[in-house]
Amino acid sequence: MNANAIIFVRPETVALGKVPLPELAESDIFVEALASGVSVGTERWAWLGKRGEIRFPNVPGYMAAGRVIEAGAAAAARGYRKGDMVYYSTSKLAGEFDGASWMATHLSHAVVDVCNGIDFSADTLDVHRCVKIPGSPEMKNVILAGLGAVAMRGIEMAGIPAGARVLVAGLGVIGQFAAQICRLKGAEVGVMDRVSARLKIAGDNGADWIIDAAKQNVGEISDRIAPHGYDIIIDTTSSAPVINSLFPLLRMRGKFILQGWYPPPTPLDLNALHQRLPTCHAPCSFSSPAVRAVLQWIADGHLKTSNLITHRICPEKAPEIYRMIGAGSEDFLGVMFDWAE
Repeated sequence: MNANAIIFVRPETVALGKVPLPELAESDIFVEALASGVSVGTERWAWLGKRGEIRFPNVPGYMAAGRVIEAGAAAAARGYRKGDMVYYSTSKLAGEFDGASWMATHLSHAVVDVCNGIDFSADTLDVHRCVKIPGSPEMKNVILAGLGAVAMRGIEMAGIPAGARVLVAGLGVIGQFAAQICRLKGAEVGVMDRVSARLKIAGDNGADWIIDAAKQNVGEISDRIAPHGYDIIIDTTSSAPVINSLFPLLRMRGKFILQGWYPPPTPLDLNALHQRLPTCHAPCSFSSPAVRAVLQWIADGHLKTSNLITHRICPEKAPEIYRMIGAGSEDFLGVMFDWAE
């Protein structure tokens, strides 16, 4: 049994090919993919060969949605049925692809274990595996829900209260979700970026203050927004110079969320941070309860997602998409591969 897949053959080399799938176990569901979403930061670093835990060749991606074709006995006992719409973050592969990566969702069909290793334990990193999608949404509206759940991890860790003044630095998809979710929790949210199109999207989606870091003095504007400093700053840029410039904007005993992935070594000015007496949070991954919450918020109209996808493309165009991402282009936001066409 094989599936069509986007394959990272070696660093900076992408191809569309066939990958072997294992036989369906009782704990598995077999899914026909409709769409998969790109996590730009994670997949860029993986494409460049900078993620040491991932070997080549591998299948990237950790966000996909599709229709259940078949469910094993144990999966059926957990409530999965043929025809269910599901959102999943990994899949099982065979041959040389088995164990190559913790990802593997950019493929036409997927074998997903929905029984083993899915229950929360305080001693392990709880990660999302698979949930059912509520309603019958358009794929472009839900496919990036995993990145909303990524943003939720940091927000939950920081315990952002109603009335807090929050600055979100960097308006990729995670930053866009972070700004909206903070506002859902009652916070007042400022956003900053250097790309005007991303700033407009954040404004359209409800951000309270917009800071164009390419044209405005971030410190001066922040003094007006939060004279004593922001209660919480969420960095999604993964840029050491940006992060170091943000530390002085935090109030005394504020909270700083390192929401990006920071390739070593990342030279941070810890003295500037030290002087704020802060609490810092370094979130990783995302949980199934968070994915369910994000999907439900989207279904209920509380989260705006229709303007987060700028590229909806067929998998055959994957090589050019990853070249664009690898070049650091800022002329895009969310990317969705359409497997249904």
